[in-house]
Amino acid sequence: MIVRIAQYRLTTRLMFGIASTAAVLLAQQALALIAHGRLTFLLLSAALPFVTVLFGAWSGALLLAAGLIYGALWMQPLGSLEVLGENDRVMLLAVFVVGALLILAGKQLAKVAQRAGKAEAANRDAAQRLLELERDARHRFDVALNSAGVPFFIVTPVLRDGHITELRWDYVNDAAARLFNPAAGIVVGSSTLYVRPVGWDADVLLSRLAPLAEHDGRDAFDVRVQAEDGEHWFHVVAASLEGSVVAWFGDVTPRVRAEQALSEADRRKDEFLATLAHELRNPLAPIRQVAEILEQPRLTDDGRKWCVAVLRRQSAAMALLLDDLLDVSRITRGALALRKEVVSLREVVDEAVEIARPILEAKAHELLVKPLARPLHVEADRLRLAQVLGNLLTNAAKYTPPGGHIEVATTAEDAEIVLSVSDNGIGIEPDKLSAIFSMFSQVNPDHHREGGLGIGLALSKSLIEMHGGRLTASSGGKDRGSCFSVHLPVDIRVVAAPAPARDAPAIVSALVKRCILVVDDNVDAADALTALLELEGHEVRTVYSGEEAIDVLNHYVPEVVLLDLGLPGMSGIDVARRIRTMPATKDVTMIAITGWGQPHDRARTAEAGFDFHFTKPVDVVQLNEAIDSAGTAA
Repeated sequence: MIVRIAQYRLTTRLMFGIASTAAVLLAQQALALIAHGRLTFLLLSAALPFVTVLFGAWSGALLLAAGLIYGALWMQPLGSLEVLGENDRVMLLAVFVVGALLILAGKQLAKVAQRAGKAEAANRDAAQRLLELERDARHRFDVALNSAGVPFFIVTPVLRDGHITELRWDYVNDAAARLFNPAAGIVVGSSTLYVRPVGWDADVLLSRLAPLAEHDGRDAFDVRVQAEDGEHWFHVVAASLEGSVVAWFGDVTPRVRAEQALSEADRRKDEFLATLAHELRNPLAPIRQVAEILEQPRLTDDGRKWCVAVLRRQSAAMALLLDDLLDVSRITRGALALRKEVVSLREVVDEAVEIARPILEAKAHELLVKPLARPLHVEADRLRLAQVLGNLLTNAAKYTPPGGHIEVATTAEDAEIVLSVSDNGIGIEPDKLSAIFSMFSQVNPDHHREGGLGIGLALSKSLIEMHGGRLTASSGGKDRGSCFSVHLPVDIRVVAAPAPARDAPAIVSALVKRCILVVDDNVDAADALTALLELEGHEVRTVYSGEEAIDVLNHYVPEVVLLDLGLPGMSGIDVARRIRTMPATKDVTMIAITGWGQPHDRARTAEAGFDFHFTKPVDVVQLNEAIDSAGTAA
């Protein structure tokens, strides 16, 4: 205790010294009254080391002198400093010797106390510095982990009977803490069996992290969590740390969903390619068979007419497939523009019915059209609206058993105009309703035999959205029919202008016979076009390369040149430029016939000097009109 007191500040030690001196003096006075001062020196002996340690050797010597004087005054003769008794003088001498030794001992004890105090102070300072370092390191640790923004935690195993039965949260950073339910209360110190991130499975945590607590190692795994807003995925990277487990984990839901979407898109692409091959083979098969029939010598005129009708139907079917694909491509690239005009919705419905009439009649469906009581006109793209409604009618006819009932209704509400097509066909299962508007999606995969590329509904949805509307679907389930509705914004409704008076149709005169050069590296295509033009009465020369075309033009000057662009060697563009530089042919009518029909392709042909640009297969009526126009340019 003396060593401890010696380390106190001066004011504290002074208080202890005054208190102890007062206690000694009181004790001396009491003993002096009882034993006439002979026992007071015992108190002096006890107090000397204490006073010496507190205030130094001089204070001890002063106390010893005061004690000796005080003791002499209480000895015989009482009240005199002169001590006459031999025994009393021996006692005072003994007290002096013992007191001096005690003062020396107190002085040494003070040195020991000073050294001990310095050592203890050094230890206390070291401990304080270690504590501050620990706090600083913990603060740095927290700041680093919290600023990273990536959830991080440390768990420690809880053993029962030598086995890990649960894990305890020892640390979670802010990013990890946000994943816990606020109602969970305190996380650190809680068991993973009862407190864990929302939706996480305690068994998964225990089974994947417990082995790392028993043996050093690393592990990485994904955790699937079912949350209120759907399925989420977390990627966890964990490692052993002196009997505990540290782990980082991050939300990889966007990556997993993207991978799933890519996988689904890849699957749909494969289905689409298979369907496309199927749909293209369908018209190619009768075309090939008709070609064989046309070669038969006993073919009658009626048979030939039938063959021509089949060829027209099947080539038209292929053209529709290609048109759908091109429309989807244009919409994806933002290259499709609407040609808006004032159009009657009744006329749109009538055109859509005409589009779907062949399949409606072929399957003997009953069609009921419910128009509005009053005419309704909108500002929209007439062709595209009819295309969408015709597609919905065609789908309804395809997926309704023969003899079914299909209904078209038009309603005008305050907020929107609705065109709906309903049927009593095979219906759509609820879990497939959300996917039917996706690209390459079939209404029912079990009905591929009905045909189609699975792009019709996606194309229709995009066309309606370009009008500012939306396309919806509903169904009561399998075999309970379906209803598709086109919702158009009411602000596209307009008042129709009076229809202008129409002139009487002009009488089409006979085609003027022209000198024509056909250039195409596809021999069958070139020969077929040549045969068609010759049947029209034109004089036709045919070559199969650009170089041959230039050679022929040196001695033959046609009025019209039908030129394919994708020629081997010298391209059609190069041939056209050469034709425009030759004096004899610089004014001929040049018509591009090609499979390339994008706007930039038409710009290239215009720049090269072409007068017309037709995509294959060429419409014969339009081609004849272009050829006939060559006479007006001459």
